[in-house]
Amino acid sequence: HHPSIVLWCGNNEEETAWKDWGHGRDLKAADPAFAAKVWQGYVDLFGNDLRQVVGEEALGVPYWSSSPSNDLDEKANDSTRGDKHYWQVWGNPALPVQAYLRETPRFMSEYGLQAWPSVATVDQIATRAEQRIDSPVIRAHQKFMAGEGNSRLLHYIELRYGTPKDFEDFVYLSQVMQADGIALAALHHRASRPYTMGSLYWQLNDVWPGASWSSVDYFGRWKALHFAARRFFAPVTVAVLRDEGSTRVRLLNDGAALDARWRLQVLDVDGKVLRRREQAVTLKAEGVTSIGDFRDAELLAGADPKRTVAVFELLQDGKVSARQVVGFVEAKDQVLPRQKLKATLSTEGDHYRLRLESAAYVRATWIDFGALDVQVEDNLLDLLPGETRDIAVRGPVDLTTLREAMKLKTLNDR
Repeated sequence: HHPSIVLWCGNNEEETAWKDWGHGRDLKAADPAFAAKVWQGYVDLFGNDLRQVVGEEALGVPYWSSSPSNDLDEKANDSTRGDKHYWQVWGNPALPVQAYLRETPRFMSEYGLQAWPSVATVDQIATRAEQRIDSPVIRAHQKFMAGEGNSRLLHYIELRYGTPKDFEDFVYLSQVMQADGIALAALHHRASRPYTMGSLYWQLNDVWPGASWSSVDYFGRWKALHFAARRFFAPVTVAVLRDEGSTRVRLLNDGAALDARWRLQVLDVDGKVLRRREQAVTLKAEGVTSIGDFRDAELLAGADPKRTVAVFELLQDGKVSARQVVGFVEAKDQVLPRQKLKATLSTEGDHYRLRLESAAYVRATWIDFGALDVQVEDNLLDLLPGETRDIAVRGPVDLTTLREAMKLKTLNDR
């Protein structure tokens, strides 16, 4: 059994609304005595009464008066104390996702990026003819900015991935953008341990089908972010954080100290190895092990940044346990070979096996079976030149139906 409640929180953003958004200031200016009464009532309810009830009834589960908060101490949304909600990425002023790397709180309890759910989910709310960014039904299922949130999504997609070709491409790129951006933030938070000791993205699931910050949609279908979260929140992994021409590499370990190896390969997109380095390392127990900071010029050594990637891997018992691939330009500017992915579906025991074989670097491979009720073992995959990956697929469908429904999308195909 897993605990479902790890903390009781009195409220969401009531304290920061009073202290930081002007609500308290405005009421104090209009009626100081009434403002003092309101604030005292707030302290009595959320600071005292609910805390007492949780202490008596919750069997040791901790209580926090509000989020974000310093538990009623001065500023509510502070990076140096308590928990932090951060919306300058996605919200106004809509900073690029690299801004996540410059925000290092003690506990990041809310941040997020939107994405649309899969086309199979959108099919439940809109006909294919209605599946346009500006159609009334699509706007009705986009509640951010009073229905104008798709313009914010396009802003973030176009910054890094270019303009979508059609609505299906818009859905795919929104999920890639969301997964990449949240991974960058979460890995930065983990790499900032012990100063930062928590990272909680907004949000897990949905109350209805539409565009949202969730990683699982209304019908339970995983977005790309949910597959990515399993990797970036893995107990042992590698954080590769590139910003302003420099890449910070840290090994993350939530368990006991362990011996491993780390490996760097600089490749061109067709598979030529330009540089290789491998070294033994002992990962700190419950901590962060620094590998180093690498300037682009050092890694590239004159190679074409549009056709080159750096691959950082963690090896345990001789096998790759974690990997991150970093490019030197935005995805829209990378020169990625087309039609370099071979996919083969076959039966294997009680499930199906999807074998992916790549002849070049293939980025952000998304495996889609439409509305079929199947579970894919892993998704949103980067494949290196010459790599073969076997993915288990499970569900109550026959092999022919599965083959007919399968569709692969990659950034190479754009």
